[in-house]
Amino acid sequence: MTNIPYILDILGQPTTLKTALEQFDPAPLVPLAKAIRNNEFDRIVITGMGSSLYASYPVWLMLANAGLPALWVDAAELIHHTPGSVTSKTLLWVASQSGKSAEVVSVVDFTRMPKPAALISVVNDLESPLAKAAQYQIPIRAGAEHTVSTRTYVNTLAAGQLAALALLGRDVESARKELMQSANAMESYLADWENRVKQIGKAIGFPKRLAALGRGASLASTYTGTLILGEAAKYLATPYQAGEFRHGPLELASPDLTVLLFAGPQETRDLNLRLLKDLRSYQVNAFWIGSEKNEWQIEIPDVPAIGMPLMEILPIQMLTIHFAQQIGVEPGHFFRSGKITLSE
Repeated sequence: MTNIPYILDILGQPTTLKTALEQFDPAPLVPLAKAIRNNEFDRIVITGMGSSLYASYPVWLMLANAGLPALWVDAAELIHHTPGSVTSKTLLWVASQSGKSAEVVSVVDFTRMPKPAALISVVNDLESPLAKAAQYQIPIRAGAEHTVSTRTYVNTLAAGQLAALALLGRDVESARKELMQSANAMESYLADWENRVKQIGKAIGFPKRLAALGRGASLASTYTGTLILGEAAKYLATPYQAGEFRHGPLELASPDLTVLLFAGPQETRDLNLRLLKDLRSYQVNAFWIGSEKNEWQIEIPDVPAIGMPLMEILPIQMLTIHFAQQIGVEPGHFFRSGKITLSE
């Protein structure tokens, strides 16, 4: 199976991540950091589509927690329903691995909204319309990716968080080291990927219904995880913010429901653990994705908080391979769409 393009992309993640970390340069962002300190922007709007958007969620958390007026909205909603979110004083942050998907191209042609004060592109293709439109480029340096987003996703997570720290005038070098530590942990995890697939497959099986739950930065894993289960394994799973799950969807709790619950940030880990125990008491096949051991754990290595979303996606990638095997399709193979979405 190691010659399958999707699996090769998964196994290549630590290498391209290290390249992105080594080559990340915060210096071009210094003028933007100064402008932010001087309150020159009315807001920061973060946008994109699919996994590129989800990978930007931790960026929004960082900026919003710093007290900045930051918005996180998908590009389709931005161009059609909330173009007024962008003004001539806005800092616009657009993440797109290709830089040429339909909605992103519409964003940067600025026919539906004012041209912002500044545009940041978080992008893999430096010759794309997005990269060329941006005054500030954050290259993710993921190389040529063959199928479902893997290397581009983790690199967007890493480069985006480093860039956010640079904009806030915080310690980029310590974060770079922590992310490099996370890349090494990812490499160790993937070294035994075939056994990981078997172990996760044995634990989860092929459930009738599956939901993924998370909070904070783990929402990047929650939404991207269910996205790639559909895209790479043709399996329908539903994402929920873990707190929202108690507000109605808890009625779904029964033995034919499987739940993947990301342990997530320390601030809300106890809440998540309480939810896990409640789900198990309702006979739900609920699993804890985290480094702390418990009887329902799908274990991942312990990494610094900034690297957690990168590590969390790996067991879901393993699960996509298992589900694809159960269905009898090549994992990551496109039947309906393609690598780049060129039409709305």
